[in-house]
Amino acid sequence: MKKLVVLSMLIFAVLCACQRHAATQNAADDKVAEDKVANDKAGDKKAAEKQPVSIDAEAKQTDRPATAGRATGATVTVSQQTDDAPADEKAEKKFEIPVEEKPFWDSAQAFVDAYAKRDAAAIGDMFTEDAEFRDEFGVRTVGRAAIVAMFTEVFAAAGDASIEAIDIDRIRRVTDVVALEEGNVVATDTADGPRYRSRYVALHVKGDDGRWRINTLKDFPREGGPRREQLAQLSWLLGEWVNQDDDSVVHTECRWSDDGNYLLRSFTVQSFDGRELNGVQRIGWDPAIEKLRSWTFDSGGGFFDGLWTRRDNQWYVATSGVNAEGKKVTGMAVYTAVDAEMITWRHENLIVGDEVRDNSPVVTMVRRPPEPKVEAAGGASK
Repeated sequence: MKKLVVLSMLIFAVLCACQRHAATQNAADDKVAEDKVANDKAGDKKAAEKQPVSIDAEAKQTDRPATAGRATGATVTVSQQTDDAPADEKAEKKFEIPVEEKPFWDSAQAFVDAYAKRDAAAIGDMFTEDAEFRDEFGVRTVGRAAIVAMFTEVFAAAGDASIEAIDIDRIRRVTDVVALEEGNVVATDTADGPRYRSRYVALHVKGDDGRWRINTLKDFPREGGPRREQLAQLSWLLGEWVNQDDDSVVHTECRWSDDGNYLLRSFTVQSFDGRELNGVQRIGWDPAIEKLRSWTFDSGGGFFDGLWTRRDNQWYVATSGVNAEGKKVTGMAVYTAVDAEMITWRHENLIVGDEVRDNSPVVTMVRRPPEPKVEAAGGASK
């Protein structure tokens, strides 16, 4: 019985305990006048570069799935749904990048990479000499040199701000040397802050050197990211996981809820002397405090509430609740996403009732491999 009580206390931190003494993550209505591209002479490159141009700020219908492509901190990827996505998103068709659009996808990726490196000069090189940039507040910056200076100031004051992704919705060729791009930027102001989206429209012009550069860029007022966008920060938890010690083995599973508003985790702790403890956890986005929040319940009657804060590749879960014995429990669990196949966690500052517990050793969870296929008679697998 004592063993299960200890395991029950561990659940509040990670839903997967396995150790003998361990313990428990300008308003959207601002419309820019529809100035059409003044140059109607397709193929006249010089005229296209010299003629004043503007971007259409109105939302347009796309002829491909929303969020068709994404430039991220890792690489440009095509948006495609996995088995972990909510059911209503699985039907979205896979989008292949057209060859003629590749320069714009490469540019989006280069922008994300340069922002991560705080390289204002590299960003400036993506604009034409006479480029114009209007930020989400309507502030206008004209000329490549001024744009470089502006980003230099932004980086000096940005702290942990980051662009996590650029979702390209549409690219339309206006002429042979002018193209219009529309999409959304996914960003955060701080490492553990909420994600937000900001729609943008960019007008690209092809120069004499054959390279496409941004001539006009308009950012729109930010909007809070949807719940699933916030929860995607914990997508590394998805799947089946296992960890084991001399006393027990713990199986944990994480999946999306059908509506996409929560991550659902379930666990089973099986001790080698035959006892078992089960539990569930629901992780969601709390818009009132702009934090990821979890609610945990174990089969012994314990229940816990947690707030998740990110620092680089680690997540700190400040948790409080009541265990099966009716004692108040508080503490901090620290998760580290090592890679796609391994997660580690430990607890710190655990207090159970009036007892202060020692910090736990690091526990390693590994992704559970798929079940082996068994070949039936005749060579068919099942």
